[in-house]
Amino acid sequence: MLRLHFLFFCCLILANTLPAQVVINEYSCANWQQFVDYYQEHDDWIELYNSSTDAVDLSGYHLSDNDNNPTKWTFPANTSIPAQGFLYVWCSGRNLKDPDGILHTNFKLTQTKTNPEHLVLAAPGGNIIQEIEVVRTQTHQSRVRFPDGGNEWRIGLEPSLGETNNNGQTAIAYAARPTMSQQAGFYQGSVTVAISTNEPNAEIRYTLDGSEPGLGSDLYTAPLELTQTTVVKATTFSNNAQIQPSFVQFNTYFVNDQHTLAVISVAADQLLDLANGDQSLRPVGSIEYFDKNRDRKARTYGELNSHGQDSWANDQRSLDWVSRDEMGYNAAINEALIPALSERDEFQRFILRAAGDDNYPAANKPQNEGSAHVRDAYIQNLAIRGGLNLDVRKSEKCVVYLNGNYWGVYDIREKTDDHDYTDFYYGQGKYDIQYVKTWGWTWAEYGGQQALSDWSAMRAYILNNNMNAPDKFKYVEDRYDYKSLIDYVIVNSFTVCTDWLNYNTGIWRGLNPEGEHQKWGYVLWDNDATFDHYINYTGLPSTQYDAEPCNPEGLTGSSDPERHIRILNKLRTNQDVERYYVTRMADLMYTVFGCENMLSYLDTIEGLIDPEMARHAERWNGTYAGWKNNLDELRDFITNRCNILPSLMDDCYTVNGPYQTVVVVDPPLSGTVNINTLTYTANQFPHSQPYFGGSDAGLSLWAIADEAAGYKFDHWSAGSHTFANPDSTFAYLNLSTADTIVAHFSKTISSAEELAEMPLPSVDVTPTLFQNELTVNFMLPEKSKVYIQLFNLLGNQVAQFNVGEMAGKGTARLDLGNESLMPGVYILKCSAGSFEKNIKLVKQN
Repeated sequence: MLRLHFLFFCCLILANTLPAQVVINEYSCANWQQFVDYYQEHDDWIELYNSSTDAVDLSGYHLSDNDNNPTKWTFPANTSIPAQGFLYVWCSGRNLKDPDGILHTNFKLTQTKTNPEHLVLAAPGGNIIQEIEVVRTQTHQSRVRFPDGGNEWRIGLEPSLGETNNNGQTAIAYAARPTMSQQAGFYQGSVTVAISTNEPNAEIRYTLDGSEPGLGSDLYTAPLELTQTTVVKATTFSNNAQIQPSFVQFNTYFVNDQHTLAVISVAADQLLDLANGDQSLRPVGSIEYFDKNRDRKARTYGELNSHGQDSWANDQRSLDWVSRDEMGYNAAINEALIPALSERDEFQRFILRAAGDDNYPAANKPQNEGSAHVRDAYIQNLAIRGGLNLDVRKSEKCVVYLNGNYWGVYDIREKTDDHDYTDFYYGQGKYDIQYVKTWGWTWAEYGGQQALSDWSAMRAYILNNNMNAPDKFKYVEDRYDYKSLIDYVIVNSFTVCTDWLNYNTGIWRGLNPEGEHQKWGYVLWDNDATFDHYINYTGLPSTQYDAEPCNPEGLTGSSDPERHIRILNKLRTNQDVERYYVTRMADLMYTVFGCENMLSYLDTIEGLIDPEMARHAERWNGTYAGWKNNLDELRDFITNRCNILPSLMDDCYTVNGPYQTVVVVDPPLSGTVNINTLTYTANQFPHSQPYFGGSDAGLSLWAIADEAAGYKFDHWSAGSHTFANPDSTFAYLNLSTADTIVAHFSKTISSAEELAEMPLPSVDVTPTLFQNELTVNFMLPEKSKVYIQLFNLLGNQVAQFNVGEMAGKGTARLDLGNESLMPGVYILKCSAGSFEKNIKLVKQN
């Protein structure tokens, strides 16, 4: 037995020391455009080296980026590393072996975290064999053991994926990053900036034009006096050949520039060439975000590219920003860029959008006449504020500077067609989503050919099956969010959009069963061509304010190549869908797209950008008065549109009315009522709004009691309509006239706390020595029916009183003069619900 235990112990030791000569030999978190994997992605990677003279079986061993989870990824069976050879894995998050035979881990690497990641090699049992803290490197560099398998870590200037480190150039460190004496921010008059470094035997080179400092840049010798807005960039260069140039220090100093909006400063080589029209460029540079209080909240390095199609013809152009962890600064802008609409505070990518085809003054091109610089962001923010079942590019206004030059008013826009977006809001990551987009043609942004095939199959199923068959409709309902389609059509119909369906249309779903948005749902894209503005690409029969809301239902052919409208019309053959569609339209007509909401929010947007628009207009050769005139024309169109829409409904659908309807909660704050497709809170009652009747509409009501406050639903009542089931929490009325509807709730005991606070039931009688009259006093926590009975000592009932329902404190006066009671002893029994009490009384002569 002792030999067996000893043998087991030796095997255990062997299992945990077997790969002792296998080490993490090199890793890269900076593979931006260098090594490419089978999927044409530039992923992070880890390389192992086996210094022994025998191959080593790694089956069951683990790699991780987290020392608290050492078994995060496992080498599959039959994985070995050759003698004195190398094995590398892609850290892509795919968790597979690609057709080239290269393994991909289920995690990615991030080198710029505040709390650094740790690379871990662990034994099958989870014991950590090696642990290495991830250290930042600059783009296209790596961290290497030098020589292979050695104890010294260096910067690999020539990363050697799957090959020896011994032949490549290396460095021992980066020079210390410079510091600047003044914080980035806003100054009056001028600002003097001193630059210093702790690096010995080194010099500082700097630039003031946004470009990257190099050995040919100006040598820093004395503090810089800045009298205009400038981006200062500085790099330390060591005279030691083994010390690499430092990371760039960068600050924007705004001099005599004041703004009421958030400000973004971008600085890069070739940035102005891109912004002035050269779409071939992808500049690399810095970005700084200053909030409305003029405090710099975030900064990083990354790349820029052009954004937009038609709008690229404008003088003020839109740009895409992409933060790059591979550059060694920050993986994202870690700040809430759209705080009014989202709690998201990490943005690797976002759009700096110059209002697209609604750009003012848009180089004064004829097709842009009437541009107001607000349309798209205004509509999309209306949609998300109104809780529509759509993904939208949420927006926040800002001012942009490029290389220190004022570039005007922009929108910070969230990218919906990005896996960071789907992951944050729905838990659907890069490899979990199918994302199909149409802009003149249709392609899969994510999911490849399988996404296109699955979407085509979904569409074919709807168009080729009976949507009134319960099983067929359920199949669709489980996989396709028809309510999202309805919201998508309504938004574009109400705003008279003329650039959708054949352009600017996105639909997607997530495949992760633990995430949300597993049904195909719709995305708002560009809504510049709205409210009778720009080009009618979609071919609507009318772009005027009195265009019928059902106009899009006739779009076919090239106007709707993916047949979304055919899908809508096929689904509407199901009466429940038809009623939802028309009712949803009516609901939104008076709320999200009602005059009060639309005009109020337009005024809010105008108020935000008005202080900035005089300078913006001057910068782009327009006028403040011209912009105000265009905005007023937009306001007039919206006013006419929202006022006339209700009168157009009976031209399209089987409806009558609308009828002004008031919904009341009784008692106040005892509950709420969901009405048709919208939800309301208790403090929104009484609620008054016009509602339609007719076979395509009607009024659906759901009563929800505030159970936490001790209420339950009791019944419905109305002045002019009759409820089929007044005691049911759900009610439906086909309205024929204006009315007031009341949802009645009653009080119950709902919690131990409330029960403890309530007085116990009690009753007392005076006088107990009586002649003909008695007074009975009650305290009842709940409304109950009260009964009083009088018995003689033989147990015979001699009198009975039905007091009725009582709650709280109550009094009943009993006259016994007509009962012909003999003098003597009697028992008075009081009953209220489950409460009973007997009281002894004496009748006098």
